[in-house]
Amino acid sequence: MVTRGSPTRQGRARRNSSFSAWVNPSKLDPKTAHKKLRLSNDCLTMEKDESSLKKSHTPERFSGTGSYGAAGNVFIDSGCHYWEVLLGASTWYAIGVAYKSAPKNEWSGKNSSTWVFSRCNNNFMVRHDGKEMLVEASLQLRRLGVLLDYDNNSLSFHDAMNSQHIHTFEISFLLPVVPTFMIWNKSVMILSGLPVPDFVDGLASDLQEQQQQQMGLCRQESPYLTGMKTCH
Repeated sequence: MVTRGSPTRQGRARRNSSFSAWVNPSKLDPKTAHKKLRLSNDCLTMEKDESSLKKSHTPERFSGTGSYGAAGNVFIDSGCHYWEVLLGASTWYAIGVAYKSAPKNEWSGKNSSTWVFSRCNNNFMVRHDGKEMLVEASLQLRRLGVLLDYDNNSLSFHDAMNSQHIHTFEISFLLPVVPTFMIWNKSVMILSGLPVPDFVDGLASDLQEQQQQQMGLCRQESPYLTGMKTCH
C-alpha cells in the first residue's frame, strides 16, 4: 500500500480513510496563468485564447511563446496525492509537476525542475531535463490520472478511463513541487480532491516492491532520448 503522508504545506488536505492518499482540493492559480490562457471562474478549467485580456506581469506567471501554462495553487512536500485532467479534444498539452524555481518562459520538461507527460498530435512522450522518451497511449485518451507519491519518490501517469498505467518517473525530490498544466490548443479541466482508484493503488504497491528488489543493482542506461524534434 502507498505510504501515507502529512497534508500539504500550503492549503489544506483531508484524508480519505478508504484510500492511501490525501484528498487535495487544489485549483489553478490565476497568478501563474499565461496571458493567452483563460481560466474559468472556479479555476478548474483553462483554455487557450489568443484574445484573452492582457494580464499584468508577475514573477509567478508563465510567459513566452511556448509556455502557455498555469500551476496549481498548492505546493506538495509530503504524502500521496492523486488528481485527474479532462483532456477533451486537446491534442497538444503537457501535464506534470515542477519545483517553484522552474523557469516560466520555456516549455515544461526542458529543465531539471519539471517532469511531464506530453501529447504532440499523435505522439505521446514523457519529458524531463530536456530529454524525451516516447510512450504508448491511446489516441482516445480523454482522462489522465496523475499520482504523486512524494514520500516514495514517484510520479506516475495513467489512462483513468481504461485503467491503464502509462509511465512512472522515479524522482529523488529535493523541494516541494506543484502540479503544472500546459496546453497549445483547446482546453483542459482539473479534477482534484479525488480518492486513488483501486488499479492505481495496486500499481503503486507493485512499484514499491520492485524498487526494493532493485536496491543495490546497477542503474541501467537512461532510455531518454536527446535531440528529438518536438511540436514547439
